[in-house]
Amino acid sequence: MTNFAYAIATWCFLTGGYVAQLVGAVQGLVCLIAGTMIGVFLTTMPLALGCHRYGIEQMDCCTPSFGTRGIKILLIFYLINMLGWSGLILVMFGNGIQNILEAIGYQTGEWVVGAGVALGLWLSYLMVTRGVHLMNIATSIITPGLAVLIVYMFYVLFRDYGWDQIAAAPPLDPGPDPIKNYLICVEYGVASGISWFGGVGFLARNTRTRRNAIYPELIQLGFVMGVVCSIALFSALVIKSDDPTEWMVPLGGIYLGVLALIFVALANITSTAVSLFASGLAMRHVHILRDRKWWQLMVILIMPCVPFVFWPRELYDMGDAFLAFNGTMYAPISGILFADFIFMRRQKYNVWSIFEDHAKGSYHYAWGFNWIAIGSLLLGQAVYIWIYNPGTEATHALFFYINPSIAACVVPAVTYAVGMRLLGWHEQSVRISEEHRSRSEHPLGQRLIEPNI
Repeated sequence: MTNFAYAIATWCFLTGGYVAQLVGAVQGLVCLIAGTMIGVFLTTMPLALGCHRYGIEQMDCCTPSFGTRGIKILLIFYLINMLGWSGLILVMFGNGIQNILEAIGYQTGEWVVGAGVALGLWLSYLMVTRGVHLMNIATSIITPGLAVLIVYMFYVLFRDYGWDQIAAAPPLDPGPDPIKNYLICVEYGVASGISWFGGVGFLARNTRTRRNAIYPELIQLGFVMGVVCSIALFSALVIKSDDPTEWMVPLGGIYLGVLALIFVALANITSTAVSLFASGLAMRHVHILRDRKWWQLMVILIMPCVPFVFWPRELYDMGDAFLAFNGTMYAPISGILFADFIFMRRQKYNVWSIFEDHAKGSYHYAWGFNWIAIGSLLLGQAVYIWIYNPGTEATHALFFYINPSIAACVVPAVTYAVGMRLLGWHEQSVRISEEHRSRSEHPLGQRLIEPNI
């Protein structure tokens, strides 16, 4: 049920709208469901298994691969992802306010959207700083309502339009090459699935069995998310708009449409609050921020979202490129974790060493950084942009034969495995871990390992 609540998040509406620009209903349905299943599989297997087995967060699960200080680099990618999505759904919140006012007869300008983003930031700040209890109450109310709203949208779509009309609806703004359009949409699906990197670890860490850690994420964050995105795709095609807040009134009428807009607006605030809360916990990994007060961390996190107040439309229109760039951020990391945890370490970590920032630690490597992993990460990003540049939509000939996220996952995985073997860092890390493990079994326990711990 927790994964289901995440799977029907409001940013799924954005993804469906982006796909509607390039392909029709049938192709989009295949792209979204297949793509999200592939992306979630790539990011879930190493993270969910590791976090479940050892009860740790996803950032800590990356330490054996990137080093005790190298995870700070991953933290940057994590924050870009979380805050980027927060800004986009806050613009959707502002668009919702504008559409509500216009639906009830008020004339508005573009300034309303920016003001809505500012209001959303303030409300999210209040929710996050008032404690987890308030967020739990809001989620317990909004999540079931959002599920009802999605079912209602599905019903109205097929009641008023029917599958034949939905399937025949042309894409909103397709490019000249139909095959390229289709493959770009596949990448949108894969990148959407990989974007769950920031959540799959803490969702799986408290489960009782490996099956409970893996299958709910694959089914809900993969398949169900693809279905929800597809409903948004169908709505965008028949309403002729990729803005989710413009679907509600035409689908539900003035009264139900305005009620749905209000509900989606509240869901956007809750989603933003959850993102800020998770980002605040991740910021605790930075030493100089570890002792900061919680409200100060929230102010620091809100500052990168302020540009969405002044340029909401311009940044919102770049959302499809941001979605694809998630593949450049997380696909290489997923490949490296796959190679390290699944194949090289045989799903065995030394938990103590994950939190041991010492030169003799198992995962310290060179000055706390595993430069092989970092180099492989940069190589994966270069491979992705070489095959497909989301900013310019320029593609290499290989784009028509291999998905850029999959290539950016496989190449770093192979590079990392070969590099670790050649330099002997893998064997050295395993040897130190075994020494620490054998010493920790001594009657005097862990204090024998390092006197400064």
